[in-house]
Amino acid sequence: MYDRSAELYDAIYSFKDYEKETAKLHQLIQQHKRSPGNELLDVACGTGGHITYLKKNYSVEGLDINTRMLKLAKKKHPEVVFHRGDMTNFKLRKQFDAITCLFSAIGHVKTKRRLGLAIRSMARHLKLGGVLVVEAWPTPKQWQIGRLGELCGRARSQSRTVQH
Repeated sequence: MYDRSAELYDAIYSFKDYEKETAKLHQLIQQHKRSPGNELLDVACGTGGHITYLKKNYSVEGLDINTRMLKLAKKKHPEVVFHRGDMTNFKLRKQFDAITCLFSAIGHVKTKRRLGLAIRSMARHLKLGGVLVVEAWPTPKQWQIGRLGELCGRARSQSRTVQH
């Protein structure tokens, strides 16, 4: 999707306060996470804007479908492991204590069927007691400046915490 604009991505979104967003995200994860570890996967990580701050509290890995975005993220964060993959069907040989899919990246799946595939794919990579945070696309009526919107679920048998 961002093949022609990957190099401009950070400039286009320079208004974002990644540090503040990540601080709120960290509080949310800590409030709900029951697994003992600190491994986090940032799905649709883009150029790694959130990773800059996530790596202060977590052992972070990133996943994105776009090779050019991953190249830029790797340049910023050479110590972080990045994976190329589609959020609807990625398969890593690892599970995480927290998985994030931020900045409304989930909206790029485009259909309810693909949304279900993406959520299942992420959930398969979640440790028991882990937390999945998916920041959805708000409608204009729902938009609030400075608010982190989330769909949050714990990895347990059928339990799920949903916040909006």
